[in-house]
Amino acid sequence: MNHGTEPDYTGAMAGALVALGLFASTLVTGLAAGSYDDSAKIGDDANTFAYSSYAVAVDDTLYQYATGANGDAYYATYDGTAWADWQSWDNQPAKVTYDPAPVAYGGKNWAFYTTEDGKIYQVLPDAYGGATWDDVSGDYTYDSAPYATADAERLNLYATGKDGNVYHRAYTAADGWGTWEAVNDDYVAKAGTEPYAVSWDGQENVFWTGEDGTVYWNRYGDAWTEAVALGGDGTYEYAPYAVGYAPEKALYAYSTSTDGTPAYNVFDGTAWAGWQQYDVSWAAKGQPSAYTTDDGVQHVAYTAADGHAYYTAYEDGKWSAEWQDLGENYASDTYQFEYQDELYLTYTGEDGSVYYREYAAADGSSEEVTPTPKY
Repeated sequence: MNHGTEPDYTGAMAGALVALGLFASTLVTGLAAGSYDDSAKIGDDANTFAYSSYAVAVDDTLYQYATGANGDAYYATYDGTAWADWQSWDNQPAKVTYDPAPVAYGGKNWAFYTTEDGKIYQVLPDAYGGATWDDVSGDYTYDSAPYATADAERLNLYATGKDGNVYHRAYTAADGWGTWEAVNDDYVAKAGTEPYAVSWDGQENVFWTGEDGTVYWNRYGDAWTEAVALGGDGTYEYAPYAVGYAPEKALYAYSTSTDGTPAYNVFDGTAWAGWQQYDVSWAAKGQPSAYTTDDGVQHVAYTAADGHAYYTAYEDGKWSAEWQDLGENYASDTYQFEYQDELYLTYTGEDGSVYYREYAAADGSSEEVTPTPKY
């Protein structure tokens, strides 16, 4: 793809955002955010985990995936009442590394792992407690965790290659796997950082952090457009995160700057506003997480260098007056997700165990949620 004249995705929107109170400097009192309940450990103490842990729901079962410190892939299931113990597979072809990437597609529970030799495997559990492991690497080797999204039509798989390109491959039930293609144009990804993708405004949006510390973005409707930089000051260190926000018909991107400052950027369908940094006393690390609930609240969490996690919320043009300290023992990125109409947060602790927390709204009730809207 050729760059041509790079669009200006910053500018006019900044003034509008000031009027709406969206800048990070306007942490307005009046938003009574809820918080997450106490942490609870998933499974027994027989295993130690590394990297972040992710979950996906299929039918009435939640599947939680994790990467063992020993390089084995693990999963545990939850029925809304009790967790089963962690399980692994005897036919795993190689040791895995980085985060797992689970996704629900076609009524099935899929997971993707990068192995230590740079390959990506598709893991499809069967009805007998086993799973098939299929190499979907193609002609490339990879230097990051994979990331996967899916809708009713297709499954999208992403990863950063060892050559610095951000690759995408799609699967459909009718045609199977397509070929890998680079979607980053000339903007090389930072080594070891995974891409992140989200469906929004009828398009697939993929984000990555470049080796120059800039966050880049490309999107797909009928074809990939062109990769562009998200405007604003600062350089960024880790993988970004993004979420659609229906009340404003906007796309919010989150990242962590090189000096550990959490930041966000807003796209209104026409222009990116530019990075706005939160004024906090702690240094963030890793990839943030965000989730939008059906009551119009956006939930944002960061892991910090002090081993704590911090949470804030956004609603009706207002951010929470203060970030909530979610306590210590956070070694990984957090991940927020929905299961059985409740909102959860999960993470890997500094003690090597995987934990989860359930959200309680400010009135003490649980939060009913829906996935990020695709309007």
